[in-house]
Amino acid sequence: MLGFKKAAPTDGADLNMKSAAGLIPQQWTARLDDHCLDLRWSPDGAMLAAMPSLGEIVIFSPTGEALTKLPGHAQGNGSIAWHPKENRLLTYGQDTEIRVYEAPFTAAPKVKVLEKAWGERAEWSSDGAHIAAALGKTVAVLDAKTLNKVRGIPEQRSTICDISWNPREPNEFATVCDGGVRLWKLGRDEPTGHFDWGGASLISTWSPDGRWVVTGDQTPSVHLYDVRSKDPLHIQGYESKVKALAWQDKSEWLATGGGRMITIWPCTGKRGPRGSTPIQLTGHTGDAVAMDFGPSGELLASGGRDGLVLLWMPHKSEKPVLISLQQREITRVRWAPAEGHLAVGTEGGDVFLLSLQS
Repeated sequence: MLGFKKAAPTDGADLNMKSAAGLIPQQWTARLDDHCLDLRWSPDGAMLAAMPSLGEIVIFSPTGEALTKLPGHAQGNGSIAWHPKENRLLTYGQDTEIRVYEAPFTAAPKVKVLEKAWGERAEWSSDGAHIAAALGKTVAVLDAKTLNKVRGIPEQRSTICDISWNPREPNEFATVCDGGVRLWKLGRDEPTGHFDWGGASLISTWSPDGRWVVTGDQTPSVHLYDVRSKDPLHIQGYESKVKALAWQDKSEWLATGGGRMITIWPCTGKRGPRGSTPIQLTGHTGDAVAMDFGPSGELLASGGRDGLVLLWMPHKSEKPVLISLQQREITRVRWAPAEGHLAVGTEGGDVFLLSLQS
């Protein structure tokens, strides 16, 4: 178990929030049917998919044109995800329908109706060959071309909250359930790795190099599981539950948001974060709930319940730049594949683009 000392939270005074002089003008803005649940850029950066919690899913061009609108899922939307290499879009929702669309969205989607259960999370494997979808206490793994079910996992003791695929091993994925994480490989009925800590985890992410599986927990903590050594690390000391995780592209740094402060952990060497001093960034006046590293790994964008969108260069300065101030909570920040363009979503359903190149 690892704890850390929290820095004193800022009151936001040094951000000069009363002045708009440092803000970046929005290149365009649009409104969804409900609060913005997720934003995803296509692999080539030519399209931005925006999913509200309820209502139509909208595909935008980088200039803000609504290219098409896709029907939402009955009882509520859950996940959107682009194929890792192709302009094919997966949507999933509480109706447990998997829909796969192919740009330019002129043809009807391929549809697979799964058995009825609680379902919100679905993701492509890292090679795009499979799709995993949470179904209550189990997971359905589909062949991505035919949408035929190729396997499931044994029913777990609790509902599966999240799924993440190993970026380096396309046949391996992690599930958040049963008080921890289970690692699974296609073709095997038993997990290949796991950690149990007795509490509830909410979200997960797998490091780009495939070494770490990380969870944000119901308690103010995170767990890092080193797949190589099968060694879990519990980090406590956050102000509130951790709802945002972001990896720097080389897997050297993990940004975590648990409260108003952003904490960035080094994840290199044999010990990873053990014994290290994290970078602590203070600037938000409300919980930081959205984060994303830019493609180069030097810039970090964060969004908070305070309506602030902040830009950081964490390895050069602890001071942020205020680039947007909204009246509603920020729910997502997503860098485009070409650095310089940042898409932002809010609790009120607003979606807008900020361009640092301007």
